[in-house]
Amino acid sequence: MIDISVFPRSTTRRSLSLLAGILIIGLPCSLHAQEKYPASWRKTMTNDPVKNTYLRKFSRKLATPEAETLRNLKLSKLAGGACEGSSINKKKGTNYLKTSGYFALKGKVWDDAAFLAESEFRNVDFRSLAHLCAGIDYLFGPHGVLMIDVVSPGTGEPRGSYDPANPYIRIEPLPKPAG
Repeated sequence: MIDISVFPRSTTRRSLSLLAGILIIGLPCSLHAQEKYPASWRKTMTNDPVKNTYLRKFSRKLATPEAETLRNLKLSKLAGGACEGSSINKKKGTNYLKTSGYFALKGKVWDDAAFLAESEFRNVDFRSLAHLCAGIDYLFGPHGVLMIDVVSPGTGEPRGSYDPANPYIRIEPLPKPAG
């Protein structure tokens, strides 16, 4: 315990006023400086599938090429809409859909492919979204493993902030085409 009686009264008051001022100014600054997500995620939020396990998960082969097409479509819509500064190149996206046979998917083939593709998006949370946003260039860039130049990389971070109380993200199912 420090005996403050040895200090002159004016010095003690000045010190306490200075300390109170620092706390009042510093508290709002520390509240605004909170990260969008935990700092421990930073080291794995890369464009490298060796470090970013979510890139490996989202780029692995599925049982059928039709399911891969639907998964890639859904993933590109998610990345283009939920990642800060990202956007979808509709012309290149449409070309991908034409060449992949998307418009020919109907009936049971669509149902089976949609089931497999939807299963890839169970338990998608903010952490997987943050890692997906960091790896857009790997998945959808000029040399993308899923689609080439369909989604622009943006800032590599998700829109919004991390809410530990509600980390899961709701992803709408793809609408079934008419026919």
